[in-house]
Order: sequence, then structure tokens, then C-alpha cells
Amino acid sequence: MKFTDKILKAKRRSIFSYVIGFFVVIYFCMIAIKGIYFWTEGSLFTFARNIHMWTSWLIAETRPINRLWQIIPAIPFEGRDILAFYKVIIPPFVIFGVCALFILDHRILKQKFYELKDQIEKEIALREMREEAGLETLKENSTIDIMVRNATNDDPPWHDTWWGRVVIGVAIVLVVTAFGLK
Repeated sequence: MKFTDKILKAKRRSIFSYVIGFFVVIYFCMIAIKGIYFWTEGSLFTFARNIHMWTSWLIAETRPINRLWQIIPAIPFEGRDILAFYKVIIPPFVIFGVCALFILDHRILKQKFYELKDQIEKEIALREMREEAGLETLKENSTIDIMVRNATNDDPPWHDTWWGRVVIGVAIVLVVTAFGLK
């Protein structure tokens, strides 16, 4: 696979991962707000009562938020129920972590591309400097054509390595376990 094709494929995955990561952050914020809402219920502090009052008003006045409010779980801030906390927190973190690995893969490939491009530009500049100094050893009819798009990169993406497969397997087990616990 050509290096530029690999970068384009990684770029598509990265963009998709950014979108998924954005939705995961929104989801996490919603479960945190719902947990804070339940936590501030009946509080003696004015600030906490205001948070509870404004959140309940927003839920009552908007239908889309009301429907989402009923669907999403809440972070349990009180109590010792570790399994409930695990079921709510782990899936967004696992999905966000996998998305971060895809984004990192694209950034690393892009960095390698620019490093390779810089090396090629330096080599061309050195060739021109040698030519100006009269140190050119190549024949007049020979050419040096270096094209970045034909460069190959044999480094596998993170999800094709052994540790990537282990990370994906552990992530799947964590999410399935979170949904399977009762």
C-alpha cells in the first residue's frame, strides 16, 4: 500500500473517530449532569438547589432533552455500588480511548510524511549546492526523480499489531461486561 493511500485511509478513520469522540464526550457530560441532578436533590446549599431547579425546568420544557433524559443512565455519586459506577463510566472511556488511538495513528503517519518530505527537500537542496560548487558527479543526461507519493511505509497501523488486537479485545470485553452486569 502506498504511503499516501495509507495516510488518506488513516485520515478518514481519524475524522470518523473525531465525530464518535465528540458524541462520547456529549454522552459523558449528559450522564454526569444527570448524576449531579440526582445528587443535588434536596440539598441545603443554594447553588446546588439552583442547579437542580434549572435542570428540572430545562427537562420539563424541552421534549428532545426530556426523551434523552429518560434514556441515559446517571453517574451514581452516592453509595458504594461499584458495579453501577462501572457500567456507566467504562463504555464511554473505552470508546473514547479507541478513537484516540485512531487519531494518534493518523497524526503519526502525517508526521512521518512531513519528515520524509523534509528529507527529500534537503537532499534536493544539497544536490543543487553540489552543482553550484561544481561537485556534481552525475552525468548530464541522468535524472533523480523522487516522488513522495510512491514511497511505501511497511509500518502496520496500531490495530493490525498484536498489542492493538489485545487493546481491541480488552475494550470489547470491558464494554460487554458493563452491559452484561446486572
